[in-house]
Order: sequence, then structure tokens, then C-alpha cells
Amino acid sequence: MTKPDGAERFTVYVLEPIHEEAIERLRTNVHVVTWKEKGIEHWLDKADAIIVRSHQVSAADIAKAQKLKVIGKHGAGTDTIDVEAAERQGIEVVSTPGVNAASVADLAVAMALSLTRNLIGHTLALQRGTPLTGPQRIGWEVSELPAGIIGLGAIGKAVAKRLEGGFGVSVTAYDPGIPVDAWPKGIGRAGTLRELLSSSRLLFLHVGLNDATRGMIGSEELAALPEGAFLINCARGGVVNESALAEALARGHLGGAASDVFEQEPPSPDLPLLQQSGFIATPHIGGSTREGLRRTGLEVVSKVLAELDVD
Repeated sequence: MTKPDGAERFTVYVLEPIHEEAIERLRTNVHVVTWKEKGIEHWLDKADAIIVRSHQVSAADIAKAQKLKVIGKHGAGTDTIDVEAAERQGIEVVSTPGVNAASVADLAVAMALSLTRNLIGHTLALQRGTPLTGPQRIGWEVSELPAGIIGLGAIGKAVAKRLEGGFGVSVTAYDPGIPVDAWPKGIGRAGTLRELLSSSRLLFLHVGLNDATRGMIGSEELAALPEGAFLINCARGGVVNESALAEALARGHLGGAASDVFEQEPPSPDLPLLQQSGFIATPHIGGSTREGLRRTGLEVVSKVLAELDVD
């Protein structure tokens, strides 16, 4: 894909913020237009490659982008990109699965710790001048609560490692994509989703969004969790039915829930789920740590440059 001698350098449009080290590496090899600059909207006409984070890249965009050769996804999930349309046009789509696993796993465990000790509830009560009393003051050691993980990719494994090694939690997972003979040691294996749900007091979701996982946790699945269980979703919006989760929290079946992802991002402030006590929300910041962003930025840049054959 190298341009002929004497031709202008490839042009890469970076549509959303990435780490400055990654930008500098790009600049040494290609012409770069960033999200800060005038003319960023002209990528459809001028880009040889683009780098995106949550920006939607539709089939219509791909059809218009006649020069486009590579789409780089800063992160693992490519559900915001019409990958099939890109393939039809001969456009390579690269992503960075696993690179931000440590960052996302840290957030998932932090959410679990906050839920099991009701840190938000205690903070709000103190701000009101009415500290919680009686049973409301009592939380859980996480080692008391059997954990279930749906999706045992890089992030799911990183969560399991932290729970088992750091807190002594018993961990079971469900991932039909991993055969029995390749199953990670030290992690229990659930044969069905229902088996996992029925035994999980802490449920972690770490799957991509596709036809098989869209809406996989709805009213029936939430009802299958033990009374007082906690749910943590750092996967993708759309994996959990938000209305069903709000209802499960409102009627007290769940002890609490946390989500870093939503069907619509950012979610509307009047989303019923956001109004539930015992719910923690963050705006898709799982991979947003200093080191995580640096690693992911450098990785996506490396892959884009490799596809352009200019690295």
C-alpha cells in the first residue's frame, strides 16, 4: 500500500482525542489532521485512514470515502463501525483488543467495592446530615460473595485475576467460545448462562455487542440472580436491558448495580435507570487512564501505519 516515490504522504484523520505520544508517532510517518483542527469534517474526501474511538462510521460514510484504506478503532469493540461495508470496499478495520484490559478491570472491581460497601449511599447521607444507621451501615467483604463473569477475554481474565488474587473471591465464568481443554485454571466453568446467574452474587459483564449478546440480560436473567446480588457492566450498552435493570433495582431484587456503558451515550439525564438508588454510573471511561490511553493510542497507530506500510 506504499505510495509511489515522489507522491504525497498518506493523510490520517484522527477524529477523536488520543494520546499525544501516539499523535507524534503518526506525524513522523504521515500527514495528520486531528480533531482540534479546522477541516476535520473533510475526512470523507481526503482521508487515507481514520482513527476513531466512539465515532460512528456508517455504510454511507464508507461509500463516500473513496480514498479510505484503513479504519483504526481506539479500543476493542467495533460495533460503531459498519465492518461488513468496509470489507466490501476493501477497507481494513483494525482495533486494539486487550490493550486497555487492566484499566477496564480496575474500574469494574472499583465499582464492585463501592457497591458492596454502599459508598455513594453513605456519602449522600452524610451530605444530608443524616448518617445511615442500623443494617444500612453494614456492607460485605467481597470474598463473601461468589462472583460470576460473562465473557472471559482479556478484560474478563484481568477481573478474575484481581478478584481471586487480591481478594480471595471464588470466581466462575461463562464463555461458550472457550473449549473445556483451553479453560483458564483457577476459574470455575459454568455450562450455561442460567447456571452462572443462579450462583453469582457479583455479576460482571465483559462481552462485545453483537446479535448474540444484544439484550442478553433482561428481566428473566435478572430474576435468576440471587436476591441482593450486584451487577457490574463494563461491556457495551445494549447487552443489558436498561428498563429491566431499573425495575429490578426499584423493587429491591438487586442490592445494587453499576454501568460504564449505555445504549445511548451519553445517557439522557432523565433515564429511569439513573434515578435508582444503589446505581452507579460512569460515562464510558473504562479505558480512560493515563497509561491505558497511552498504550491504546500507540497500538492503534502502530496497526494503522502497518496497514499503510509506512511504519
